[in-house]
Amino acid sequence: MHIPRLPLLLKIGAAIAAGVLALIVAAGLRRDDAVASLRREIRDTVSALVANEDGSAQGKGEGDDEAPPPSVLITGFRAHGKSSLVNTACRALAAEEGPLLLRAEASPPGGGSDGTRKLRRVRSVLSGVEGDIGTDDAVVELLDAPPLPEAARLTRRDIDAAINESGGNPECVVLALRCDAPTKERNAAVKRLPEISAAVREKGLNLIIVLTFKNAMRSVRQAEELIREVSFRARTDCVYFIENYTWNNNGPNLRHPPVIKNDFETHFTVLTIIRQCLEFIKLNRNQSKENRNGDQGNPEVSNPKATLEKASGTET
Repeated sequence: MHIPRLPLLLKIGAAIAAGVLALIVAAGLRRDDAVASLRREIRDTVSALVANEDGSAQGKGEGDDEAPPPSVLITGFRAHGKSSLVNTACRALAAEEGPLLLRAEASPPGGGSDGTRKLRRVRSVLSGVEGDIGTDDAVVELLDAPPLPEAARLTRRDIDAAINESGGNPECVVLALRCDAPTKERNAAVKRLPEISAAVREKGLNLIIVLTFKNAMRSVRQAEELIREVSFRARTDCVYFIENYTWNNNGPNLRHPPVIKNDFETHFTVLTIIRQCLEFIKLNRNQSKENRNGDQGNPEVSNPKATLEKASGTET
């Protein structure tokens, strides 16, 4: 049998290596393009939301030409990943690289302090078309709410307070729920989802559930069972798994901040969540606009006194 010469084997090996490298580069480019494309969609949607087509003020004072930026409330139980989700979203929206910049206070490993904390309003600015930071017309307002009381003590009043006292007029609610929480704690939180969902919907808002610390899921079957139960109890199909950026077990290194490599799945998922929030906000704003236009076109609705007098005359 003829044995190929060494130079020929080297050429074949080099060709295979070049082919594998080309596939890796192509896959990376496709991932980068997918994230960039989703970020552009978000930017276009935000620009359309803040632009007021009819020139009237929407949610602002008289004479303003633009609507307020979309506002999303991030809520959940203590140490379930709310602030980490805010930081992750800001990093993905701004297309940042290198060390993780914290906009919201993230609890260190172990759950952090039990002290009270105020709501933090984070204005997340989207990157421009070429990766530059955008202007104020491309901002998503993220409201990092104080943690809810533990599930065993949670009341309807606590849920209403988390929404009503946010101080930022939220237009969509995102609830962070930790996958790797102790089983008893996680089950108790899941059982409160119907009450949380009902409170959110009574305010005319949409609810999105984000299951954080995705890597804690030991199998696909376990993940499917959890998402099925969460979807059923919260009465929503908008349930996402995500692995947030968090400090490592040794805590932050202030002298040499760790350089965090952007993860495609994390960025794509968090941008998908923001895109879903914006879609809900767009639908709600359009519905509100239609209702206002309908009220203005119906003199009986715009003049309740005339409607009452007409009803009294009909009865007589």
